[in-house]
Amino acid sequence: MTLPEQMIRAELLNSRITRSNAIYARFYGPLCLLVISLTFFPYYESEPDSSIIYGNLWEEVVRLGPGYDLMALLVLLLTALLLAFAAMGKLSTSGLIAILVGSTAVGSTLLQSPGYVDPPAYTDFGVFDIVLSFLTAGLVLGHAVHLFVLELAFQRGGV
Repeated sequence: MTLPEQMIRAELLNSRITRSNAIYARFYGPLCLLVISLTFFPYYESEPDSSIIYGNLWEEVVRLGPGYDLMALLVLLLTALLLAFAAMGKLSTSGLIAILVGSTAVGSTLLQSPGYVDPPAYTDFGVFDIVLSFLTAGLVLGHAVHLFVLELAFQRGGV
């Protein structure tokens, strides 16, 4: 294969990657806004007769200080920042894997409720955040596999 043919194939691969990033980017902007907005609602229901009142993630971090909540907030903010970059179409496969790890960590942390011996019941927002975290992980995994397949096809000469 000559150099001009390789350049044409590389340009075709680049245009396909740009096109697929643009398609997936349509989902990442709303996901970023949902992830941030869900932090302002409580994830756990307070018992009616109990003096313990659960707040949103920001209130829990301020009230309890360093701990699981602070770690969850930092991971969540990093994931939201990476989602914002993905919404602009400026993220590579490694960035998508970072979003995958972050959203899976947020979802599994909420699902396991660390720090509680007997975890309280979830609010609707808590359940929605768990589902949204794993849906985000699935979408990002699909996007990363899509980009990987495009690059693999290019390496094998199929593009």
